[in-house]
Amino acid sequence: MQNTLHPSVHLLIWFVILLLYSVHANDVKLCSEQESVDITNGIDYGNGSVLYRGVQYSASQYFQDGNVRRGCICLLRQCIFVCDAEEWASVGLKELYANVSDATGADNRKVNLAIDSRYYLILEQPSCDGDWLVLEQDHVNITSKGDLSLNDYIFSYPQFCMLPKNGIGEFHASYCEPEMSDLPHQIYAFGFLVSLPFLVATFAVYAILPELQNVSGMSLMCYVAALAISFLLLAMGRLDIYDYQSVMCRVSAYTLYFTLMASFFWLNVMSFDIYWTLGGSRGQTTERMKFLYYSLYAWGTPFLLLSLILLFDHTEIISYHLRPNVGEEGCFLKEEKLTQFLHLYLPLVLLTTANIFFYAITAKRIYQSNQTDAGTINGNSGRQSKRENDRSRFGLYLRLFFVMGITWSLEIVSWLITEPNTASPSWVVYVLDVCNCLAGIIIFLLFVWNQKVKNLLLQRFGTRESTARHGCTMYTAAQTTDVENSKDFIKMVETN
Repeated sequence: MQNTLHPSVHLLIWFVILLLYSVHANDVKLCSEQESVDITNGIDYGNGSVLYRGVQYSASQYFQDGNVRRGCICLLRQCIFVCDAEEWASVGLKELYANVSDATGADNRKVNLAIDSRYYLILEQPSCDGDWLVLEQDHVNITSKGDLSLNDYIFSYPQFCMLPKNGIGEFHASYCEPEMSDLPHQIYAFGFLVSLPFLVATFAVYAILPELQNVSGMSLMCYVAALAISFLLLAMGRLDIYDYQSVMCRVSAYTLYFTLMASFFWLNVMSFDIYWTLGGSRGQTTERMKFLYYSLYAWGTPFLLLSLILLFDHTEIISYHLRPNVGEEGCFLKEEKLTQFLHLYLPLVLLTTANIFFYAITAKRIYQSNQTDAGTINGNSGRQSKRENDRSRFGLYLRLFFVMGITWSLEIVSWLITEPNTASPSWVVYVLDVCNCLAGIIIFLLFVWNQKVKNLLLQRFGTRESTARHGCTMYTAAQTTDVENSKDFIKMVETN
């Protein structure tokens, strides 16, 4: 006969297990030995809290380390590490002055951290996987949370340490500058250099095929050219080809800013051209004049923005912290969120928003056209063909939006989630940046690697039999109207 335990016995067993678990939970180290104090001789209250030297620790703020009970003092006080203080370990430090700001970041006043009850001094040097850099007393600013504020960088208490008074009565500080890995820069450079041949190949194919040199095709050539130069300069910057603050570094930075902006604006031109032409808009402007207007906009606006950058960098028109400071911290804009937003990401956000608008309105028009023609296409092969062509166009818009909108949107997302003062960005940033680096491959596959462009290349170089077998039709841009040019462009980039 099988014996079964009474349900109350089961409950008792589980209660004992949970009790044992709770007893041993305090054996888990809640903080490092450096950031804890021995509170074994503290006053033990019945509710699990311990009072030691005026500091009361709750049950979740101390742990058992063998026979020693250790309290995590940094959970209750603002800890400050003090380097080179071995001689003070036995007698204690009496003076340690620093400029401390209030909660708003203003009202700096000189405070003796050694006697202020808000702070706890750890007379040891914290670990650092880089180099210690000394900061003079006038630049030592401690926030109300006990962090070190240096320009736009914030160092938490394990990332810096105060120094005892030196021979001339000054209190300096040291902060840890992590050793940066070259691997991410090499990966980005590799991605840019891999994309570069595909961008050059796309430009070359459209340059040697006059059938593709309508307004849309020439706009694509300008976009690809600007993007190729940008990728080349970005790769050189990632490989640290130039020294900071050198003439070549500044020239490269200003050139990169211009070509990046030009690529943004040519992307906008292509989006607008598809929206305007396929929206049924007609005008008296010739193809040559239309491309001239596009060029003035897409090359002229970046040149104007570059002129403003040069003006801001070499005059006192705007305050120092808003200036681009090209070439000061690296071979591009200085790494400050507000500065990069104003001079780079704000135009990018505005242009990307406009592109989304153009693609969305065009897709909506195609959809409405299909709904309108749905009841009248029976028995009308012309309307059926038009509807199928519109569906193909809609698929093309989605692919164009993916390449031209998503890639730079990823750059915006990467910038938003990256903090300037972090040594190692998250893996999400790496994934987004690598996807952006490989945009050239996607552009090549969409606009060159399709059967119709292959047939045009074959016919261009004399293999007419193969071209005829595939039924390729030659296009002559000079004999088409404004709307027909855009239709030809769509047919050429459409994949089979």
